[in-house]
Amino acid sequence: MNLHNYYDTVMQLSHGIVVTFDLGGRIIHGNSELEKLTGYSIKELAGKDWFKTFIPQDRHEKAVRTVADSVRSQTISTTSGAIRTRNGDTVYIDWHIKSLVDSAGEPISVLCVGQDVTDHMLRQEGLLYERSTLMERNKELSCLYHISLLMVEMTEELPVILSKIVNLLPSGFQRPRKTHISLTVDDIHLQSQGYRDTDNRLTEPIVVNKERRGMLVVSLEGHGRRARSAEFIEDENDLLATVAQQIALIVAKKEERRARQQLEQQLRQADRLAKIGQFSAGLAHEINEPLANILGFAQLALQTPGLPGQVETDLRNIVDSSLHAREIIRKVMLFSRQMPPQLVMTDLNATIVQALRITETGARRNRVAVVCDLDPTLPRIMADPQHITQVVVNLAANAIQAMDNGGTLTVRTINHGGDAYIVIQDTGPGIQPEELKQIFTPFYTTKDVDKGTGLGLSVVHGIVKAHRGFIQVDSTPGQGSRFEVAFPCSQTNGAE
Repeated sequence: MNLHNYYDTVMQLSHGIVVTFDLGGRIIHGNSELEKLTGYSIKELAGKDWFKTFIPQDRHEKAVRTVADSVRSQTISTTSGAIRTRNGDTVYIDWHIKSLVDSAGEPISVLCVGQDVTDHMLRQEGLLYERSTLMERNKELSCLYHISLLMVEMTEELPVILSKIVNLLPSGFQRPRKTHISLTVDDIHLQSQGYRDTDNRLTEPIVVNKERRGMLVVSLEGHGRRARSAEFIEDENDLLATVAQQIALIVAKKEERRARQQLEQQLRQADRLAKIGQFSAGLAHEINEPLANILGFAQLALQTPGLPGQVETDLRNIVDSSLHAREIIRKVMLFSRQMPPQLVMTDLNATIVQALRITETGARRNRVAVVCDLDPTLPRIMADPQHITQVVVNLAANAIQAMDNGGTLTVRTINHGGDAYIVIQDTGPGIQPEELKQIFTPFYTTKDVDKGTGLGLSVVHGIVKAHRGFIQVDSTPGQGSRFEVAFPCSQTNGAE
């Protein structure tokens, strides 16, 4: 039997891929499976370099080295690799390699018999991809679970909750150590530890009740300027969008809770006012008449000539105490809005000058310098001059009492944005933060029993609200206090 025909028949009957090339890699022969798999005919392949024709460039050196090792060992070796077909497809093959020798035992060529395992490799890659996807999904679900736990109670302040989310979020991405988070919500700006801004980023707006309130940004470090699709998988886009929605829900829930607490506080205040109103009406009727008699008879008794000194002192104490009691009743009546404001066109500057005359004596006694800076362009407003006087006197008197060792009281008016502002600032000891929260609460006072009723600032607050204005205070312990009162210049209607 012709040896060449025998060799050719064996190659053709083989169920695998068979190829022979010389020690330089030039193809000598191959079977029909090689033609079918690669798209080349044997005539086209004869003499071509096997490695340059079929092996991808990045695997070229490894393939040459594997074949050389097999030739040196003159044993059958196995390896796995991939070849590139005529149309550019990649085919995965498990190879068995054996060198062929001449009669002297010297290698003259290499015989490679392979099995196409492309389907198996693709299935394996698919399983690996599914496994990787499941692992990523598990990371994302774990991240979302821990974020959802923060939404249950929400007893902590909003910045604290958002900071925890920023620190949790990298764990939901493929490369947690290379993932950096930046979050902005209104005036809250947070970043994950070691934050680095890169060109590879995802962004998602924070939209609360259809209003854009901030931005959530994910930056991926260490991958240059590659396309976003090469850096972030689709699930990570979905994760970011979901977290942005959860942040928006947290912000909305916090604001809703704060609004509910404010409403409850307003309802409690309204209930307190209603009760004080009922109480003050009965109090005025029951106390004013006997109090007026006590005051009147004491004042008449003081006019008696030749009174002993002690008697005159006692009578004056009775008069002072009666006047103090009457003032308390008047403040209660004003606070409970039993005395509605009588609105007329009012010159705030003139009213302030008149009000400060009432406090001149107290300012001199406490060695307080009063500085006035009144804006001449301040427009007139619809207000009750007596009530405005009460506001200025109360705020100025409080400031003067606070500066019992001297200081400066500054009173200024400002025309800004269509509103008239009164600013009263002192250089006193300031107000402690825990006291600042309660200064407008009725009957709350830090003064001695004979020096305050706890109604002065409550009366001020009530007057300002009745004029549809607002009042705010800024105080730093040791640096003084600043009260800012604003009245709308366009106010023409009566107070509520």
